[in-house]
Amino acid sequence: MDQCEQPLTGLQAVVTGAAGGIGSAIVRRLIDQGATVHGLDRDQNIEALVRELASSGRFGAHVVDLAHRAATDQALAHLTERLAGRCDILVNNAGISRLRPFAQSDDELLESLLAVNLTAAFRITRALLPALLSSGRASVVNIASELALIGQPGYTAYCASKGAVLAWSRALAVELAPIGIRVNAVCPGPIDTAMLNAEFEALGDRARARADEVATIPLGRLGAPRDVAAVVAFLASDAAGFVSGAAWSVDGGKTAR
Repeated sequence: MDQCEQPLTGLQAVVTGAAGGIGSAIVRRLIDQGATVHGLDRDQNIEALVRELASSGRFGAHVVDLAHRAATDQALAHLTERLAGRCDILVNNAGISRLRPFAQSDDELLESLLAVNLTAAFRITRALLPALLSSGRASVVNIASELALIGQPGYTAYCASKGAVLAWSRALAVELAPIGIRVNAVCPGPIDTAMLNAEFEALGDRARARADEVATIPLGRLGAPRDVAAVVAFLASDAAGFVSGAAWSVDGGKTAR
């Protein structure tokens, strides 16, 4: 990509859940558009991503389990030092999902989902707020879900966590607008990732579950991680300079039914 086509040149980004299907696609897209990216993930696969992107000279990794507050605080201290006081883009992408009927959804399930999907994003954004303020054009993108907008059996705890992410994003957008920080949420539908395929496996018949899911999508296919990454990169750019407090559905039209 030519430098004149790199809208994020010179910007510093932080992406959580960087080693996952959607997260790694976001990392690659931001780097392709000129940004330097700092990735956080508990998955050792982030080391493979480091090797893949080494030639770019614009990716650094921090291995941390965001469910653990002390470990997250330690990683944030190192990250803040690397950022040298400025963060232009924050993508709160890390998330977990567990399929379980409501009657069997115990406190541990709810607390574990909230810890990663909401609390970690809340705490990381708060910790990086001074660096975001120093940017002068900062953008925060929170990855919510189609299930922040619609309900689905077996996902009550997950829906609760992602609905909270969406409500928090809207409130944060209003509060931070006067200091020049934009906040938006992206709500992916069924995206063809390892996490979604694990959910299909949990339903017993992976092929049937996949086909049933595709049947609910007007565009007739599962989304690809790059579909989400493209929207995130747009929201992070100056092209979206008047966009804040919005929820962007990337679901092939599923929630429009």
